[in-house]
Amino acid sequence: MTAARVMSFARASEQLLVSPAYISKRIKLLEENLGVTLFHRSARAISLTPEGEIVQRTGVEMLQMLDSMKDELQACRQEARGMLKVSCSTGFGTEFLNPFILSLRDTYPLLGIDLQLLDRSVDILAENVDLDICLGGSIPEQHIVRKLASNYRLFCASPDYLERHGWPEHPRDLEQAHACIFIRERNQKPSSWSVEREGETLTVTPNSQLNVNNGNVAKQWCLNGEGVLLRSIWSVRTELKEGRLVQVLPEWRQPADVYAVYSRQAGARANLKVFIDQLEVYLKQHLV
Repeated sequence: MTAARVMSFARASEQLLVSPAYISKRIKLLEENLGVTLFHRSARAISLTPEGEIVQRTGVEMLQMLDSMKDELQACRQEARGMLKVSCSTGFGTEFLNPFILSLRDTYPLLGIDLQLLDRSVDILAENVDLDICLGGSIPEQHIVRKLASNYRLFCASPDYLERHGWPEHPRDLEQAHACIFIRERNQKPSSWSVEREGETLTVTPNSQLNVNNGNVAKQWCLNGEGVLLRSIWSVRTELKEGRLVQVLPEWRQPADVYAVYSRQAGARANLKVFIDQLEVYLKQHLV
């Protein structure tokens, strides 16, 4: 572009602080790549060919578009500023939101995050929460809900438990014949499991001898052989792969997709939009 503007390889080399030979070689490589001659060359001067004029004009337009893109990206970064209060369950927040927020800070250093890890339901209006990340369950209709990723919960137990108590053959077996570990999920009806199989929906009341509101604790109990657990696939994928847990009733599962929940007032904020957009991309790359 510089050689076309000043119509001299020598002057272009002076402006770009490189040798004339370097300029000549780069232009020749470009001509070979495009399959056209860009410059008429003589002992005293150079001039653009018709093809060179097209390349110059298009190159100027591309550079302008590039500058415009950089300006838009810079404006986006500048808008994503201020404090954002986000809530999520302890397990999912530790596993995914923690590394995501660290990566987000590299791109948006002016965006502040107040992360609340809470294993209970959250009233985003009463508690002044900008964004709640939910996994399945019921969500208040007055809020805006956006699905970020697919997820499901499955039944699992330790090999030791199954050796001692046998395998359940139907979810109804979990109501009396088997011991269960119940997690009080944030947005799930208490004391019941609603599961699906090829369009069939079934609600069971598990025989839960152990109850907790923290999924990591529940998983430790399950690993210890205390009973059957209904847990998200992302939480038990490693234990299943290693054989420390075994999936039971594999045809039954509970949908537990990941949702962003926020109020209509907060929806207009640029920092919230950036957070949600980037989290969706992150989860597509990292969530099983």
